[in-house]
Amino acid sequence: MKKIISLVVLAGILFFIYTLVSKDSSKVLTTIAPPDEGKQAEAVTPAPKSKQGKITIINTDSQTQLPIANSSYLIMDIESGKAIETVMTDAQGKATSGKLDYGTYSIKQESVNAPFQLTENEEQVKITSPSQEIALTNPMLDYVKEITSTGNGQFEIKKVYLNVDTIMQNPELPNGCEITSLTAVLQYYGYDATKTEMADNYLPKQAFYSKNNKLYGPDPYEAYAGDPRELKGGFFSFAPPIVKAAELYFDAVGHSNPTKDISGSTKEQIIEQLNHGIPVVTWITLDLSKPKMNYSWYLSDSSEYFPAPINLHVVVLNGYENGKVHVMNPLVGQVTYDMDKFFNSYVEMGSHAMIVGNN
Repeated sequence: MKKIISLVVLAGILFFIYTLVSKDSSKVLTTIAPPDEGKQAEAVTPAPKSKQGKITIINTDSQTQLPIANSSYLIMDIESGKAIETVMTDAQGKATSGKLDYGTYSIKQESVNAPFQLTENEEQVKITSPSQEIALTNPMLDYVKEITSTGNGQFEIKKVYLNVDTIMQNPELPNGCEITSLTAVLQYYGYDATKTEMADNYLPKQAFYSKNNKLYGPDPYEAYAGDPRELKGGFFSFAPPIVKAAELYFDAVGHSNPTKDISGSTKEQIIEQLNHGIPVVTWITLDLSKPKMNYSWYLSDSSEYFPAPINLHVVVLNGYENGKVHVMNPLVGQVTYDMDKFFNSYVEMGSHAMIVGNN
């Protein structure tokens, strides 16, 4: 009987312990139970990535298909109208964008080196793969007549001819080579200026006069000496009065072109002006011989003695090729001179030159 009671008591104790353990286990299981599977998937699954690709621009010369280096292109998102990036072509004529979302983009050329003409048209590219290519070409500038490739996407200009029309200074302006040359340049840019209009209305002029048996006249850096309409009463000016005449003309017609005295420029710097389509009004001598300083006067403002060359002449330099220069000479028309002789005369005359820039 005692054994039976002992077993019953033991069984009760065991049941009581089992009940306590079961309750604690339930609490533990409840604490570490995993969250709802749907919520877990929603929290850790990343959003799908947009498909992306790159645009590679291949820029070549339209005639030779040789690569063009250092061309810049602006890439824009058509949908938003925002600029994405600007890329530059390398020695192989290639420029590659960064990664762009699939979609349609516009490509616009922002710059290209001479001797090529900037392309104004915008091209569209639709990215539908990781790598998208577009081939773009540039024609040569119309005044560039010959080039050679120097490799690495670079080119050297060999021949330039700017179509400056011939304007003869005679008979109206026997001593008006400066203002006639400027008029030819203005007409090259499409202006309706005439040589007599420029000489009469815009050229700063100052007359000669005598005092105490001395001849007085203007500083050629300030005004034209005399009147270009007169055979014996007209002489010359250097570049600043011709620059001033151009500026006064532009003010009168309501236009603005960058006009500049480039006196002191080297031969290479002047050739570079031609490479950019800019004709150069240049002071030389009549036959490229040495200046003949056989005349003089005293400057009106300072009484300083001024020795003057009697064989000064002014022409429009408008091209070059094979060691020669093309010149619009207002006394004889379109001529060519040996390049070295021409620039030697330019230097001996004092390296005077001016330009009207091309807007």
